[in-house]
Order: sequence, then C-alpha cells, then structure tokens
Amino acid sequence: MPLRKLAFVLLLIWVGIDEVHAQDERVFEDLNYLLWAGSYNQFRLSDKFFWRAEFHWRRTGTDEVPVVGRQTQIYNRHAIMYLPSPTFNVSLGVVLRLDFTTRPADEMFEYVVPEPRFWQEFMWIIPHPKYQIFHRIRTEQRWSRDNDVDSDWIFRYRWRYKFYMKIPLNAQRLEPGTIFANPDVEIIMQSGRTIEASSFEDLRLYPSIGYIQSPRVTYTAGIMYTTGQRRTDPFTYRQRWVIRINAYVNLDFRKEQRRISSVKLSD
Repeated sequence: MPLRKLAFVLLLIWVGIDEVHAQDERVFEDLNYLLWAGSYNQFRLSDKFFWRAEFHWRRTGTDEVPVVGRQTQIYNRHAIMYLPSPTFNVSLGVVLRLDFTTRPADEMFEYVVPEPRFWQEFMWIIPHPKYQIFHRIRTEQRWSRDNDVDSDWIFRYRWRYKFYMKIPLNAQRLEPGTIFANPDVEIIMQSGRTIEASSFEDLRLYPSIGYIQSPRVTYTAGIMYTTGQRRTDPFTYRQRWVIRINAYVNLDFRKEQRRISSVKLSD
C-alpha cells in the first residue's frame, strides 16, 4: 500500500509540472548540472539526546568544466536531537552556509558571503518488517544577501515537507550488507516580506540507491531533479539535475553497558 501511495504522489507531482509548463507566462531556464556531496554525522550522547553534525559540499558546471567547474555552496549544519520515542524525534539547530559568486573575476561581486539560519525538524518513522517510511517536516529562518558588493540582507522563512522510504533489494530487511532503494520527494516553500509571488522555492525528486556497510556507516548515491521559482522573478523557473553522493555515520558516545540497538532515525 505505501508504494501505491508513493506512485500516486509522484504522478500528481509530474502532472503539476506539466500544467506549469503548459502556461505560456512561465519560463523554464535551461537545465543546469551540479554535484552535491554530503556527510551526515549523528552522535548519541544519552538515551534521549543526539548531536547532529552535517557537512555539504556543492559544485556546478561552467562553460569549461561541466558539473564540477565552480564552487556554489558549503554547508555546516548542527543540531541537538531529542528522541521522545523510537518512531519520533525533534531537532533544533543552526546552519552556516557559504554562498560563492557566479562571477569570481568581477570586483563588483564578493567571492563568498555567509548565510546563517536557525532550523527545527520533526520526523516520524513508520517501521515495517521489510522497509521503513519517513515523514519529515522542517522549518528554517534564514538571513541571506546577494554576492553584489554592499547588497542588503533579507530575512525569509522556509517550510519543507519530505517523504521517503528505505526498501531493501537484496535482503528481507535493512541490515549490514543490504542494498536498498530510497525514493524521495520534497517540496520547499518560502515566505516573508520579500516574498510576494515566488513562494514555491523548490520541488525535489530524488530516487537513490543505498548500501548499509555496518550499523555505523551507510552510503547513498543518486540523481535528483529539482525545479522552483526564482525569488526575484516568480515567472522564471530554474531546472537542475543534481548528482548526489552521501555518507551517513552513526556513533554512540554512551558507556558500553548503556548502548542499545535502535532504528535509523535521520536522513
């Protein structure tokens, strides 16, 4: 039943994209190709609390070098996660993103500017003997500015919902040595005084394949399609194909006698 629901959701999303394309007043930019690499690190501090530490490295193509020709962003994301039950968790944290200019040789643009954020996350896990289902709601408060010299800071809210699954392919359940499919859909909206008709920031369709090396280390890789409105031009939609490579590290800092097994609780 969950797979049928996922297929239905994907169908609705693609129908919506086709409807948007069909409206003449909207312009879709040419496809851009990028590489995102991420490290998701989770450290268990006690029975109920975790420290989440993530690092993301993102590049995009140039005329000379496709996909990886230029640095776009570097993310550092941290949070404390609280685990009230094995199937629900809450995270509160901060982010520092570094945004790199598209015109590094132009003195009118700063090479890199910071973008600080606060973020809050609520995740529900639906375990099943053969697979897992995840629902994630994340809110963010972000301060950003363009790379133009002396550009103004703007404040925005971000609202994100993500649905994804982990489905074992070569085993009966998720365990070390398992290769799994990871269908993933996320919609990102934004709001604030500077947002008028461009509230649809991003739609991300991200099927990937993962491998569980051990209870502590998992890898995933896939290609993601995204589309969304330009903030300053709501009739212009960007399009991206993103190669994504991720590593997930889970360590337990409790004393040996207090360590217990649990389901994987983060993406």
